[in-house]
Amino acid sequence: MNAKRLSAAALLMLCLLLAATSTAAIRHVRPDHPLASDDGDGGAQRPWRTLSHAARHLQPGDTLLIAAGIYRDSLVLPQRAWSASTPTTIAGEGLVELRGTDLVGGWERLGGGVLVKHGWNSEPQQVVVHGKLLVQAGGTVFDGYPQRGDHPLAGLHRGEGGIWPGRTPGGLAALTPGGFWYDSATRSLYLRLPATTALPEIEVATRTWLLRAENVSGLVVRNLRFRYANTSTMSRQGAVTIKGHGNTLEMLAVLDADGVGIELEGDGNVIRQCTVMRAGYLGIKARGAQNLIADNRVSHNNVRGFNKWWEAGGMKFIGNGGLRQSRVAANEVAYNNGDGIWFDWGNDDNQVERNRVAYNTGFGVHYEASARGVITQNRIFGNGQRGVYLSHSRDSVVTRNLIVANGLEGIVAIDEQRTDPQGLLDLRPWRNRISGNVLAWNKGPALILPGARYRNVSDDNVYLQDDAEPGPLFAMGWPKTWNRPQPISAWRAREGQDIGSRVISKRMEATMRNALAQRSLEIDFSRIERLAGAAAPALAGQARTSRSLPR
Repeated sequence: MNAKRLSAAALLMLCLLLAATSTAAIRHVRPDHPLASDDGDGGAQRPWRTLSHAARHLQPGDTLLIAAGIYRDSLVLPQRAWSASTPTTIAGEGLVELRGTDLVGGWERLGGGVLVKHGWNSEPQQVVVHGKLLVQAGGTVFDGYPQRGDHPLAGLHRGEGGIWPGRTPGGLAALTPGGFWYDSATRSLYLRLPATTALPEIEVATRTWLLRAENVSGLVVRNLRFRYANTSTMSRQGAVTIKGHGNTLEMLAVLDADGVGIELEGDGNVIRQCTVMRAGYLGIKARGAQNLIADNRVSHNNVRGFNKWWEAGGMKFIGNGGLRQSRVAANEVAYNNGDGIWFDWGNDDNQVERNRVAYNTGFGVHYEASARGVITQNRIFGNGQRGVYLSHSRDSVVTRNLIVANGLEGIVAIDEQRTDPQGLLDLRPWRNRISGNVLAWNKGPALILPGARYRNVSDDNVYLQDDAEPGPLFAMGWPKTWNRPQPISAWRAREGQDIGSRVISKRMEATMRNALAQRSLEIDFSRIERLAGAAAPALAGQARTSRSLPR
């Protein structure tokens, strides 16, 4: 390459990359080392003592190794352009846990098990005693919600208790054992515990982020555990937040975060083999193109009772173009208080495959106001609402899924006459194809689908229903040319749908019924799949593949 032809900006970037590569080093954080000091060079003989110092001094291309232990500290990288020709790696050696809480002493006893800490300047979202989270009374999030009347979220979901219907009323008089309340007027933090002679070890959330990096490329973070945070006092970001391109999070555990567990923004990023459990309102949030979210366990999120119609549950992808040309694959998304996997507004050309989506209180897979999704080879069962929900979405394929015993319909596509205020999105449910699926014992109609008017097609599915029931029912999506659920004979005659589909009358076996009642994830569906395959084999190759999906 002729350097004379390079622009000044390109030359500067090349110099930065060469410099980063030439100075890359292996750094260590090992607080128990006798020579550990933040005045050291971070090498094996003079390791750093704190994570916060390491984050400030880590250079692109470096490898940071963190010794096993519990760290009441955070990794917040400086906000500057961050890239190198080799990855920058942050990894734990053994069990490394970053906590967003500090041990707090100096409590005053008020009697009746009530303790107070005066002079507490920032509202905490979490207090932990003996490893157990106390129940928050009152409280505000996101810079003043719901107390601020002018808050930008104040008008949302008014008829459903706002965005945080699970909020417990506050006040010292209402404080119950096992709870905490922050009095912002006097800057006092109150706890009510069982009356004991010994004061317990008390942890209070103080750190906004446990890991934060913005404008980064080529960052790899692996083998770390993050627990507790104080993110939601001011921010809607994740306790672990990465913004940039070509970054990888793998083998992480994010537990008991107060708001969002992991947030990822940018292109070509990966979240792989991570566990996100018991987040305050959402497990994983992501946006960008060419991303891979695979082999993760996302469960029991939205423990603080946020409104599931707003932004709560397992995974949600929304805004700024949403998620595009990306794969959500082989994840276990279960027991979340809300939807399991939710694409909302402007997502495009995504593949949702081989996930196990179960026992979420909302929809299993929700593809809303988005386009060209391929939802294939998933097992979706025991969810509180619809199995697969295409709300105002178009050009999508739902194929070769097992959809069993969900609380509402099996598969639904609808048109509620919504329009994009900016006129950028076509929200009509056009040209969706439903084929090769097994739908068994879902409550309500098996399928709701706008038919010929929108060029949607449903065919070659297998429907299982108890002998005592009238058989699977079908209805048109809105607008309702006919909306009363009808048997398959009327569906075929009137709409020309499911001509090649099969209906099998079969009662659910007792072992499966018991397993579903016990909310077990380990259910043997092989007999259903064999029965369905013998009746009408799923169409091989039916799922459309994208030319641009990362593998």
